[in-house]
Amino acid sequence: MEDVIGRLLNEVGKGKAVALASLVWSTGSIPMSDSAKMLVTESGEIVGTIGGGCLEAEVFAAGQSVLKSEVPSDMRYTMTEKQAGENGLNCGGTVRIYTERIDAAEGGEAFAMIEKAKVHREPRIMVTELNGTRRYVTDEEGKIIWAKGDRPFWISEEIAGVKFNSREGGTILGTPEEEGEFFVEPFWPQPRAYVFGGGHVGGQVAALAKNVGFYVVLIDDRPFFANRDLHPYADECIAGEIDCVFESLPVDEQSFILALTRGHQYDEQVVEHALDTPAGYIGMLGSERKKILLWKKILQRGADPQRLEEVFSPIGINIGADTPEEIAVSVVAEMVRVRRGVRKEWKTKKMEGVR
Repeated sequence: MEDVIGRLLNEVGKGKAVALASLVWSTGSIPMSDSAKMLVTESGEIVGTIGGGCLEAEVFAAGQSVLKSEVPSDMRYTMTEKQAGENGLNCGGTVRIYTERIDAAEGGEAFAMIEKAKVHREPRIMVTELNGTRRYVTDEEGKIIWAKGDRPFWISEEIAGVKFNSREGGTILGTPEEEGEFFVEPFWPQPRAYVFGGGHVGGQVAALAKNVGFYVVLIDDRPFFANRDLHPYADECIAGEIDCVFESLPVDEQSFILALTRGHQYDEQVVEHALDTPAGYIGMLGSERKKILLWKKILQRGADPQRLEEVFSPIGINIGADTPEEIAVSVVAEMVRVRRGVRKEWKTKKMEGVR
């Protein structure tokens, strides 16, 4: 989504308009995330994805029409099993895609506020009137900080009643006082991955985490293992002792802390310090035996047992990983699962006569 918003602001800043397609509702199995967005530029370029295949072709056509007519498109699309097979999409759900024209006067300022808040790591919520002209930007509690159109009293109360988190897309709200629907969409700060350990595994995890959208900070007490020459994918490299480094780290709920150091004593320090932060994910590399040994020592020093229980250790999804590259796949897959949330378990359907 970051690329879509960044490109949107770039185009609007040049005095151009774009068509922004957003997934606002879905049911069943769908080939995109809950917060999927796609941009269609005046030159016909596509930025982002709304699902691929025939669905994306339909959305692209809608985007071109919206740019010309300046009338929003509110489209529902159902992918049957037959269509899925013909077009390469293994799904059978229904989606609702809302496509609107964005320029400097219509929506551009609101998205600029979203981008500004992201820089300051402040969550924002955008409220868009579907097939209407009103739009609002609020803080996490629903307090309106920017508005186009009247400021209805019910918005703050309605938003406060919706429990958003970083794993969800938006939701549609209606009100008893008036007709119409409002798409309420949270925008959270980019997740940060604090990778402690600049060795083989840490380096591979840093590179892969960066590729899937994390802001990566690689940390090691040895300057040789914490530098951009060795780790060009890291956004930041910090060389310093663990105790000192934690004092200056801006850790919040969108932070992931990974203990991938060269030894038990260093991983122990990372985990113990991480427990005192609001980090949404803490993980430690190592065996179950190592975990039991370190957890006993950490608990003896007064750590919160419930918070320690939330630590992901052994870190990563069990895929039988062996090499640093495979371990990185395992670890980052778990990070993505925590970031996105798991809504369903995939099960193999038994078929009669097939073995």
